Amino acid sequence: MKRVVLLERIRDRLGGIRKRAGAIAAQLYTPRELRALIFFLLTGIAVLLFRFGKQVYFSWFPAQRNPNEIVSEKKTDSLFFALSAAANKRDSLFFSLPEDSLIPASVRAKMHSHSKEDGLSPHSISLNFGTKEDLIRLPSVGPAGAELILEYRSERGSFRSLEELKNVRGFGDTRFERMKLYLKLN
Repeated sequence: MKRVVLLERIRDRLGGIRKRAGAIAAQLYTPRELRALIFFLLTGIAVLLFRFGKQVYFSWFPAQRNPNEIVSEKKTDSLFFALSAAANKRDSLFFSLPEDSLIPASVRAKMHSHSKEDGLSPHSISLNFGTKEDLIRLPSVGPAGAELILEYRSERGSFRSLEELKNVRGFGDTRFERMKLYLKLN
């Protein structure tokens, strides 16, 4: 009940203010000027609300940024730049010292190890006629992988294309891409 009375009082007060403002405006402006003034005021308020709303929206929901833009921003960041400069100075010092004093022998041995691909020439291993030893020379193929290829070949006959190797269990796209340069069909 009190709430209704309070709302009626507020409505009456606002109505009274509106009537007085209308009377003052009628003395100063013609109805056409008054409409134009209200139109421009409302348009200005709408523009301000739109700009503020857009700003708030993009602060709450930022647009996706290009990863290259983020990297370039980090490169110019002062702390990142300072740490990078210190790391570059340290790295240049590291390479100017004799190799023996910096790198342990166990690490040096790993650095000079050779990969399987070093002795292979392109299209040098036959998929249909290669032995287990030949297949083991392929990158990412060990004894178990060579056995799987030989087993597939003995069950289904010779391979019709290099891509058929992907049908062998354990040989997917990634593994096939590593070795296809060194394979030939016959």
